Amino acid sequence: MKVAHPDWPLYFKNILRVGDLSSNVGVVTLWTERDVVEKALSKKDYAAIGNLYAAAGINHMMRNIFANPMIRYLIIWGADMSQSGHSLVKFVEKGVDENYKIIDGRGELEKEIPKYAIDEFRKNVKVIDLRGKPLVEVKKVIASLPKEKPFAKKPRVFPPAKPAVDQWPSESTGFRVEGDTVAQTWLKIINLIQRYGKTEKTRYASNNKLKEILNLTAVINNEDPSNEYFPHYLPFSRQELTAYYPEMMTARRIPGAAYNYGDRMRHQVAVDIVDLEKGRKRVKVSYVDQIKEIIELLKRRPFSKKAYAVLYRADDWLKADSSDTPCMTQLHARVTQNKLFLTAYFRSQDMFHGWPRNAFGLRRVQKEIAQGTGFPMGPLTIITMSAHMYADDWKTAEEILKTSFLKELKYEPRYPHLILDSRGNWLIDVEYDEDFKPDQFYSAPLHTHAVKSKKLNGKIVAKLFADEKMQRPLLTLFGRTAKEIFWQIVDWDIMVMPSHIFSIGEELTKAEIALRLGLEYKMDAPLDFRKKIKKGN
Repeated sequence: MKVAHPDWPLYFKNILRVGDLSSNVGVVTLWTERDVVEKALSKKDYAAIGNLYAAAGINHMMRNIFANPMIRYLIIWGADMSQSGHSLVKFVEKGVDENYKIIDGRGELEKEIPKYAIDEFRKNVKVIDLRGKPLVEVKKVIASLPKEKPFAKKPRVFPPAKPAVDQWPSESTGFRVEGDTVAQTWLKIINLIQRYGKTEKTRYASNNKLKEILNLTAVINNEDPSNEYFPHYLPFSRQELTAYYPEMMTARRIPGAAYNYGDRMRHQVAVDIVDLEKGRKRVKVSYVDQIKEIIELLKRRPFSKKAYAVLYRADDWLKADSSDTPCMTQLHARVTQNKLFLTAYFRSQDMFHGWPRNAFGLRRVQKEIAQGTGFPMGPLTIITMSAHMYADDWKTAEEILKTSFLKELKYEPRYPHLILDSRGNWLIDVEYDEDFKPDQFYSAPLHTHAVKSKKLNGKIVAKLFADEKMQRPLLTLFGRTAKEIFWQIVDWDIMVMPSHIFSIGEELTKAEIALRLGLEYKMDAPLDFRKKIKKGN
């Protein structure tokens, strides 16, 4: 008996492994490759096999099952790396609260699915939890299940969720964020993608959409990998992070997983062609612990630029259309400024769920290399070609930004305020001079507010220093107006930190007002319009 929608499955048609639509069974493989289970079963054993990478996928699973009410059993098996399996179990056991959030689990359901339908699903679809069991148990359990009738006479389709898409104008490639901790940097990343990400197609989201920015560089300066800063807004628990660390720190392989970063870094295949007599050749295969080799190389030659690990293999190309291949492709350690810097490159990265886990794990790898070589840790840099968020996470990301972004990162004004900019610090001053000659200074463009009708007996002086000690200027600029100084800074592309740029813009404006009105000027202090400069000063 078949009651499935004629276009079933409605979601993830190109990803699910579809069997017999009259079967009562759906198999949820979590993070384990679905093909592992498909090969162990006959097509008559199941209606569909699919992954559940995040709790948001429960929505699509429910929609597919309502479109084929013949499915009465969901068998959970595989590596539960994001606790999505736990969320599915808790959803069926306890349901959702008044805000559609899963009780005692992670994630929430779409409000387009009515509450009565949620209750109907929980009543009629049985979840069988085989996490941690051998794969052979899946086949045994399926064989033991009694045949059930469909829980509805015909398929039902609910209105799709419609996440709002607001795309702000931006550059087309080359973005950068920086923060002290993983969590703070992550907030900046999801804000960047939420505002400036371009909508692209994907097969991994329910509506086949994601927001993407290209070539994102994220720098984490001060995260302590032994005592992580772990605020409540991160999209996973500390226990989940602890369970994830072995994926980076050991060479263990999870059965059924397409790859593990730790395995690729610490047990990478090395192939060598050995020449034999009479033109014969032999292929020699060995395994290399690349992290160990990096440590030993930097101990011998700290200045080496060869401390490099490759996670991609040539044979990954053979699986490009049929399986998952490593998102992180390379890792590069470098000793400079007497610190151990680490850079990782990702071809593609889920910035909502995957990036913070990867960043915490990489910081621990960096600590391992730093301790092994005897250098303190410098910043961790992660470069991502396709930095994206799936449509299923847009709503949650916006809620996190509304409740946590400003609380965590809001600028707190204070006087005097010294901004420690890696590009140096500026000292602004006004010098009064009876012998001022306009042609000594930068020629302001015609559209600026340069004063021409009134002779100014003085000038604005801007000095750039290497650090907060301000002992010897790297550069000194002169101008009659704020705009004249501004254009010199812009032409030479000297400043990049937005907060510092705004601060210097404010100071240059104050300096010009002081020069026009003959006032006393002090940097980082309000102008006092009662304090005039006496003639001759």
